Amino acid sequence: MTNVSEPVTSPRERTTIQLMIDLRLSYAVIATGLILLGFFWNGLEGFGLKYISLIIGMFFANVFIFIINDFYDAADDTNDPEKQARNLFCSPDSIILGKIALYSSLGFSLIFGALSLSFPAFMLIVGFLILALFYSAPPIKLRDRAYWDWIFVFLWKGCVIAAGYVYFFGLSLSIRDGFFYGTIVIIMVFSLISQMENQIRDFSVDETNYTGHSVQKLGQKSAIIIKKLLIVFLFGFSFIFCYWLNQYITMILILLNISLYYFASPEKYDYVIDFANLWFIILFLEYFIDQFSYRQQILFSAWILVMIGFAAIHIKRTKLFNKIATQYRT
Repeated sequence: MTNVSEPVTSPRERTTIQLMIDLRLSYAVIATGLILLGFFWNGLEGFGLKYISLIIGMFFANVFIFIINDFYDAADDTNDPEKQARNLFCSPDSIILGKIALYSSLGFSLIFGALSLSFPAFMLIVGFLILALFYSAPPIKLRDRAYWDWIFVFLWKGCVIAAGYVYFFGLSLSIRDGFFYGTIVIIMVFSLISQMENQIRDFSVDETNYTGHSVQKLGQKSAIIIKKLLIVFLFGFSFIFCYWLNQYITMILILLNISLYYFASPEKYDYVIDFANLWFIILFLEYFIDQFSYRQQILFSAWILVMIGFAAIHIKRTKLFNKIATQYRT
Protein backbone atom coordinates (compact mmCIF):
# COMPACT_ATOMS: atom_id res chain seq x y z
CA MET A 1 0.00 0.00 0.00
CA THR A 2 1.31 3.45 -0.93
CA ASN A 3 2.36 5.65 1.95
CA VAL A 4 0.52 8.90 1.35
CA SER A 5 1.93 10.48 4.49
CA GLU A 6 5.47 10.66 3.06
CA PRO A 7 6.91 14.08 3.92
CA VAL A 8 7.15 16.55 1.05
CA THR A 9 10.21 18.72 0.61
CA SER A 10 9.42 22.41 1.03
CA PRO A 11 11.00 25.08 -1.22
CA ARG A 12 13.35 26.13 1.59
CA GLU A 13 14.70 22.56 1.85
CA ARG A 14 15.23 22.14 -1.89
CA THR A 15 18.67 22.81 -3.33
CA THR A 16 18.92 24.92 -6.48
CA ILE A 17 19.71 21.80 -8.51
CA GLN A 18 16.73 19.96 -7.02
CA LEU A 19 14.42 22.87 -7.81
CA MET A 20 15.67 22.91 -11.41
CA ILE A 21 14.98 19.17 -11.62
CA ASP A 22 11.49 19.61 -10.15
CA LEU A 23 10.72 22.29 -12.74
CA ARG A 24 11.99 19.93 -15.50
CA LEU A 25 14.36 22.62 -16.78
CA SER A 26 16.76 20.04 -18.22
CA TYR A 27 13.95 18.43 -20.22
CA ALA A 28 12.78 21.87 -21.35
CA VAL A 29 16.29 22.72 -22.58
CA ILE A 30 16.57 19.43 -24.47
CA ALA A 31 13.13 19.77 -26.07
CA THR A 32 13.76 23.42 -26.96
CA GLY A 33 17.03 22.44 -28.63
CA LEU A 34 14.98 20.99 -31.48
CA ILE A 35 14.22 24.53 -32.63
CA LEU A 36 17.87 24.75 -33.73
CA LEU A 37 17.10 22.30 -36.55
CA GLY A 38 15.70 25.18 -38.59
CA PHE A 39 19.02 26.99 -38.25
CA PHE A 40 20.90 23.91 -39.42
CA TRP A 41 18.60 23.31 -42.36
CA ASN A 42 19.06 26.97 -43.35
CA GLY A 43 22.77 26.36 -43.87
CA LEU A 44 23.76 27.94 -40.52
CA GLU A 45 22.55 31.35 -41.67
CA GLY A 46 20.20 33.81 -39.97
CA PHE A 47 20.98 33.30 -36.26
CA GLY A 48 20.14 36.63 -34.59
CA LEU A 49 18.35 38.33 -31.70
CA LYS A 50 14.88 37.65 -33.11
CA TYR A 51 15.71 33.97 -33.40
CA ILE A 52 17.06 33.96 -29.85
CA SER A 53 13.75 35.50 -28.71
CA LEU A 54 11.90 32.66 -30.44
CA ILE A 55 14.14 30.09 -28.74
CA ILE A 56 13.54 31.66 -25.31
CA GLY A 57 9.80 31.83 -25.97
CA MET A 58 9.72 28.13 -26.87
CA PHE A 59 11.84 27.29 -23.82
CA PHE A 60 9.28 28.88 -21.49
CA ALA A 61 6.50 27.12 -23.41
CA ASN A 62 8.24 23.81 -22.69
CA VAL A 63 8.56 24.74 -19.02
CA PHE A 64 4.84 25.55 -19.04
CA ILE A 65 3.92 22.16 -20.47
CA PHE A 66 5.66 20.35 -17.60
CA ILE A 67 4.38 22.63 -14.85
CA ILE A 68 0.76 22.62 -15.98
CA ASN A 69 0.92 18.83 -16.07
CA ASP A 70 2.08 18.84 -12.43
CA PHE A 71 -0.68 21.32 -11.59
CA TYR A 72 -3.45 19.00 -12.76
CA ASP A 73 -1.70 15.86 -11.49
CA ALA A 74 -1.18 17.08 -7.93
CA ALA A 75 -4.20 15.23 -6.51
CA ASP A 76 -3.04 11.91 -7.98
CA ASP A 77 0.67 12.47 -7.28
CA THR A 78 0.04 12.65 -3.55
CA ASN A 79 -0.56 8.88 -3.71
CA ASP A 80 3.03 8.22 -4.76
CA PRO A 81 5.94 9.38 -2.55
CA GLU A 82 8.37 9.86 -5.47
CA LYS A 83 5.93 11.89 -7.56
CA GLN A 84 4.77 13.79 -4.51
CA ALA A 85 8.33 14.84 -3.67
CA ARG A 86 8.97 16.39 -7.10
CA ASN A 87 5.57 18.02 -7.66
CA LEU A 88 5.56 21.57 -6.30
CA PHE A 89 1.77 21.59 -6.15
CA CYS A 90 1.67 18.69 -3.68
CA SER A 91 3.18 20.76 -0.88
CA PRO A 92 1.27 23.64 0.76
CA ASP A 93 4.62 25.46 1.12
CA SER A 94 5.31 25.09 -2.61
CA ILE A 95 1.96 25.98 -4.17
CA ILE A 96 2.73 29.70 -4.43
CA LEU A 97 6.11 28.98 -6.02
CA GLY A 98 4.46 26.55 -8.42
CA LYS A 99 1.83 29.07 -9.47
CA ILE A 100 4.47 31.76 -10.00
CA ALA A 101 6.39 29.35 -12.24
CA LEU A 102 3.18 28.38 -14.06
CA TYR A 103 1.99 31.89 -14.92
CA SER A 104 5.50 33.28 -15.47
CA SER A 105 6.36 30.55 -18.00
CA LEU A 106 3.06 31.22 -19.80
CA GLY A 107 3.64 34.99 -19.91
CA PHE A 108 7.31 34.82 -20.92
CA SER A 109 6.59 32.32 -23.69
CA LEU A 110 4.06 34.71 -25.24
CA ILE A 111 6.22 37.83 -24.76
CA PHE A 112 9.41 36.36 -26.24
CA GLY A 113 7.47 34.59 -28.97
CA ALA A 114 5.98 37.94 -30.00
CA LEU A 115 9.43 39.56 -29.98
CA SER A 116 10.56 37.08 -32.64
CA LEU A 117 8.39 39.13 -35.06
CA SER A 118 7.56 36.04 -37.08
CA PHE A 119 3.77 35.80 -36.84
CA PRO A 120 3.49 32.17 -38.05
CA ALA A 121 6.20 31.10 -35.57
CA PHE A 122 4.46 33.03 -32.78
CA MET A 123 1.17 31.29 -33.60
CA LEU A 124 2.96 27.95 -33.31
CA ILE A 125 3.88 28.90 -29.73
CA VAL A 126 0.25 29.83 -29.05
CA GLY A 127 -0.84 26.51 -30.52
CA PHE A 128 1.80 24.78 -28.41
CA LEU A 129 0.40 26.33 -25.21
CA ILE A 130 -3.14 25.29 -26.16
CA LEU A 131 -1.86 21.78 -26.87
CA ALA A 132 -0.27 21.72 -23.40
CA LEU A 133 -3.64 22.62 -21.90
CA PHE A 134 -5.41 19.89 -23.89
CA TYR A 135 -2.82 17.34 -22.76
CA SER A 136 -3.18 17.94 -19.02
CA ALA A 137 -6.47 19.68 -18.28
CA PRO A 138 -9.87 18.00 -18.00
CA PRO A 139 -12.19 17.27 -19.64
CA ILE A 140 -10.01 16.61 -22.71
CA LYS A 141 -6.83 15.48 -20.89
CA LEU A 142 -5.14 13.73 -23.82
CA ARG A 143 -2.61 12.10 -21.51
CA ASP A 144 -5.38 9.80 -20.25
CA ARG A 145 -6.68 8.88 -23.71
CA ALA A 146 -5.21 5.77 -25.30
CA TYR A 147 -2.99 6.50 -28.31
CA TRP A 148 -3.82 10.22 -28.20
CA ASP A 149 -1.09 10.53 -25.57
CA TRP A 150 1.39 9.13 -28.12
CA ILE A 151 0.04 11.35 -30.89
CA PHE A 152 0.60 14.29 -28.53
CA VAL A 153 4.34 13.50 -28.42
CA PHE A 154 4.57 13.90 -32.21
CA LEU A 155 2.53 17.12 -32.07
CA TRP A 156 4.62 18.48 -29.20
CA LYS A 157 8.03 17.86 -30.74
CA GLY A 158 6.61 18.69 -34.17
CA CYS A 159 5.57 22.16 -32.97
CA VAL A 160 9.06 22.90 -31.65
CA ILE A 161 10.72 21.76 -34.87
CA ALA A 162 8.13 23.57 -37.00
CA ALA A 163 8.73 26.85 -35.13
CA GLY A 164 12.37 26.88 -36.23
CA TYR A 165 11.50 25.71 -39.74
CA VAL A 166 8.73 28.28 -40.27
CA TYR A 167 10.96 31.08 -38.93
CA PHE A 168 13.51 30.45 -41.68
CA PHE A 169 11.46 29.02 -44.53
CA GLY A 170 7.91 30.28 -44.05
CA LEU A 171 4.92 28.00 -44.50
CA SER A 172 6.05 26.10 -47.60
CA LEU A 173 7.81 22.75 -47.12
CA SER A 174 10.73 23.34 -49.47
CA ILE A 175 13.38 20.97 -48.11
CA ARG A 176 13.83 17.75 -50.08
CA ASP A 177 16.83 16.18 -48.42
CA GLY A 178 17.45 12.74 -46.95
CA PHE A 179 19.17 14.26 -43.94
CA PHE A 180 16.03 16.30 -43.16
CA TYR A 181 13.70 13.29 -43.15
CA GLY A 182 16.17 10.90 -41.52
CA THR A 183 16.76 13.17 -38.54
CA ILE A 184 13.00 13.70 -38.14
CA VAL A 185 12.51 9.91 -37.89
CA ILE A 186 15.27 9.57 -35.27
CA ILE A 187 13.92 12.40 -33.12
CA MET A 188 10.30 11.28 -33.24
CA VAL A 189 11.03 7.62 -32.48
CA PHE A 190 13.24 8.64 -29.56
CA SER A 191 10.47 10.90 -28.23
CA LEU A 192 7.92 8.08 -28.40
CA ILE A 193 10.29 5.72 -26.55
CA SER A 194 10.74 8.32 -23.79
CA GLN A 195 6.97 8.73 -23.43
CA MET A 196 6.45 4.96 -23.24
CA GLU A 197 9.20 4.62 -20.65
CA ASN A 198 7.54 7.21 -18.38
CA GLN A 199 4.21 5.40 -18.67
CA ILE A 200 5.80 1.99 -18.00
CA ARG A 201 7.69 3.38 -15.00
CA ASP A 202 4.49 4.78 -13.48
CA PHE A 203 2.31 1.82 -14.47
CA SER A 204 1.33 0.70 -10.95
CA VAL A 205 0.55 4.19 -9.69
CA ASP A 206 -1.38 5.12 -12.84
CA GLU A 207 -3.36 1.89 -12.57
CA THR A 208 -4.38 2.84 -9.04
CA ASN A 209 -5.47 6.27 -10.29
CA TYR A 210 -7.46 4.71 -13.15
CA THR A 211 -5.35 6.45 -15.78
CA GLY A 212 -6.33 5.40 -19.29
CA HIS A 213 -3.18 6.05 -21.31
CA SER A 214 -1.81 3.77 -24.03
CA VAL A 215 0.43 1.58 -21.85
CA GLN A 216 -2.47 0.92 -19.47
CA LYS A 217 -4.56 -0.20 -22.43
CA LEU A 218 -1.82 -2.41 -23.93
CA GLY A 219 -0.63 -3.84 -20.65
CA GLN A 220 2.83 -3.44 -19.13
CA LYS A 221 4.40 -6.55 -20.71
CA SER A 222 3.18 -5.76 -24.22
CA ALA A 223 4.33 -2.15 -23.87
CA ILE A 224 7.82 -3.25 -22.75
CA ILE A 225 8.13 -5.51 -25.80
CA ILE A 226 7.08 -2.68 -28.14
CA LYS A 227 9.50 -0.30 -26.43
CA LYS A 228 12.41 -2.74 -26.84
CA LEU A 229 11.60 -3.17 -30.53
CA LEU A 230 11.56 0.61 -30.94
CA ILE A 231 14.94 0.91 -29.20
CA VAL A 232 16.43 -1.68 -31.56
CA PHE A 233 14.96 0.22 -34.51
CA LEU A 234 16.25 3.56 -33.19
CA PHE A 235 19.85 2.45 -32.79
CA GLY A 236 19.84 0.31 -35.93
CA PHE A 237 18.33 3.00 -38.14
CA SER A 238 20.57 5.70 -36.65
CA PHE A 239 23.74 3.64 -37.19
CA ILE A 240 22.85 2.81 -40.80
CA PHE A 241 21.82 6.43 -41.41
CA CYS A 242 25.18 7.72 -40.13
CA TYR A 243 27.05 5.10 -42.18
CA TRP A 244 25.20 6.31 -45.28
CA LEU A 245 26.32 9.88 -44.48
CA ASN A 246 29.89 8.82 -43.59
CA GLN A 247 29.47 10.24 -40.08
CA TYR A 248 31.92 7.95 -38.32
CA ILE A 249 32.27 9.98 -35.11
CA THR A 250 28.53 9.73 -34.48
CA MET A 251 28.63 6.01 -35.29
CA ILE A 252 31.27 5.52 -32.58
CA LEU A 253 29.13 7.48 -30.10
CA ILE A 254 26.09 5.34 -30.95
CA LEU A 255 28.11 2.20 -30.25
CA LEU A 256 29.31 3.78 -27.00
CA ASN A 257 25.71 4.57 -26.05
CA ILE A 258 24.76 0.93 -26.68
CA SER A 259 27.75 -0.31 -24.65
CA LEU A 260 26.60 1.72 -21.61
CA TYR A 261 23.99 -0.97 -21.01
CA TYR A 262 26.85 -3.19 -19.81
CA PHE A 263 28.13 -0.63 -17.30
CA ALA A 264 24.77 0.60 -15.97
CA SER A 265 22.94 -0.96 -13.06
CA PRO A 266 20.45 -3.52 -14.48
CA GLU A 267 17.48 -1.83 -12.85
CA LYS A 268 18.47 1.44 -14.54
CA TYR A 269 19.00 0.26 -18.14
CA ASP A 270 16.16 2.43 -19.38
CA TYR A 271 18.02 5.60 -18.37
CA VAL A 272 20.87 4.76 -20.76
CA ILE A 273 18.88 5.79 -23.82
CA ASP A 274 18.78 9.36 -22.49
CA PHE A 275 22.42 9.71 -23.58
CA ALA A 276 21.20 9.65 -27.18
CA ASN A 277 20.56 13.38 -26.68
CA LEU A 278 24.33 13.90 -26.84
CA TRP A 279 25.02 12.08 -30.09
CA PHE A 280 21.93 13.69 -31.66
CA ILE A 281 23.77 17.01 -31.38
CA ILE A 282 27.05 15.55 -32.62
CA LEU A 283 25.18 14.11 -35.61
CA PHE A 284 24.22 17.62 -36.73
CA LEU A 285 27.60 19.13 -35.91
CA GLU A 286 29.45 16.46 -37.86
CA TYR A 287 27.14 16.82 -40.86
CA PHE A 288 27.50 20.61 -41.06
CA ILE A 289 31.07 20.99 -39.79
CA ASP A 290 32.39 22.25 -43.14
CA GLN A 291 29.97 25.19 -43.00
CA PHE A 292 30.88 26.34 -39.49
CA SER A 293 32.29 29.78 -38.86
CA TYR A 294 34.49 30.41 -35.82
CA ARG A 295 31.59 32.00 -33.89
CA GLN A 296 29.29 29.10 -34.72
CA GLN A 297 31.87 26.59 -33.52
CA ILE A 298 31.99 28.42 -30.17
CA LEU A 299 28.20 28.55 -29.97
CA PHE A 300 27.65 24.85 -30.53
CA SER A 301 30.67 23.81 -28.47
CA ALA A 302 28.96 25.64 -25.59
CA TRP A 303 25.73 23.77 -26.33
CA ILE A 304 27.58 20.45 -26.16
CA LEU A 305 29.07 21.43 -22.80
CA VAL A 306 25.58 22.26 -21.52
CA MET A 307 24.35 18.83 -22.60
CA ILE A 308 27.36 17.14 -20.96
CA GLY A 309 26.55 19.04 -17.76
CA PHE A 310 22.98 17.75 -17.82
CA ALA A 311 24.31 14.25 -18.47
CA ALA A 312 26.54 14.52 -15.38
CA ILE A 313 23.57 15.65 -13.27
CA HIS A 314 21.52 12.81 -14.73
CA ILE A 315 24.19 10.24 -13.78
CA LYS A 316 24.48 11.59 -10.24
CA ARG A 317 20.72 11.81 -9.69
CA THR A 318 19.92 8.32 -10.99
CA LYS A 319 23.09 6.67 -9.60
CA LEU A 320 23.29 5.05 -13.02
CA PHE A 321 26.68 3.39 -12.62
CA ASN A 322 26.34 2.05 -9.07
CA LYS A 323 27.09 -1.38 -10.54
CA ILE A 324 30.69 -0.33 -11.32
CA ALA A 325 31.17 1.23 -7.88
CA THR A 326 29.90 -1.92 -6.18
CA GLN A 327 32.20 -4.15 -8.23
CA TYR A 328 35.16 -1.87 -7.45
CA ARG A 329 34.49 -1.96 -3.70
CA THR A 330 34.22 -5.77 -3.71
